Amino acid sequence: MTVFQIVLTKMISTLLAVVFIPFSLLTHGLDMIVAGKRTDTAKTNVVGLGAIFRSQGMTTDGETFYFSSKTTLIRTKLDATTVIDADYSAIPEELKELGIAHIGGLSYYDGYIYAGMEDSKVWDYPIVGVFDAETLDFVDYFILDCETVTRGLPWVCVDGKTGYLYCTDHSKQPTKLLVYDTENEMEFVKEIPLSFSVPSIQGAEFYNGILYAATNDETKAIYKINPENGEVEKHLDRNLLGGEGEGMTFIEKDGKTVLVAMDMGTIFINAFVREYPV
Repeated sequence: MTVFQIVLTKMISTLLAVVFIPFSLLTHGLDMIVAGKRTDTAKTNVVGLGAIFRSQGMTTDGETFYFSSKTTLIRTKLDATTVIDADYSAIPEELKELGIAHIGGLSYYDGYIYAGMEDSKVWDYPIVGVFDAETLDFVDYFILDCETVTRGLPWVCVDGKTGYLYCTDHSKQPTKLLVYDTENEMEFVKEIPLSFSVPSIQGAEFYNGILYAATNDETKAIYKINPENGEVEKHLDRNLLGGEGEGMTFIEKDGKTVLVAMDMGTIFINAFVREYPV
């Protein structure tokens, strides 16, 4: 972004923040209805246009957050609100020609953002998009086998220790993890059968060798998956009042690791970025 674009974005954000104050109060109020059932320890509420740009995936490089919507990528400070950079048309023309119209879950690895990208409702081209983490510029893409990845690619996650990229074979009721090598032209490595299906995964990240997966199931639960043997266990239920569970990541805060997960609010005019214990 140019200096002018940054200043303009900040001015617009400030104006919208004032305009959407009543909506912010409304969405906070609705969220409090189920406060007793939730386990989040803190939350940031983004209302209006800002919520649209935080409606799919999220990841971090440890110093900033990255958020996606269906067609955009933005980078913010760790307050989740201050925009550092943005690409409001992040899908390149060559992918649009393949019908790609959806950016999903994100994962940061070695200076790049890896994104699950889809030709939604068609499922012919499950694509891993690669973006420069500093500039958000589109760098490269890889088309996975649609007979193996059978219903789009709503999320991907890269293990920072191995460089292996993980996804599932099916977006609604997956039966296995699929593993690809980012260091070798996204070559297929192996599949890992799951002990039970983790439905509707929206985003995932690794922590201490375990894959944590945020879902949009009945309780918007977050699961833990052992990549060695596919064993699955539930980590927590988000217990949201409607809305939609979205992506997640981990940050260090006050000397502790915090799980940060995003969800769209009950009436879909806001996005909550919440903190949970690990």
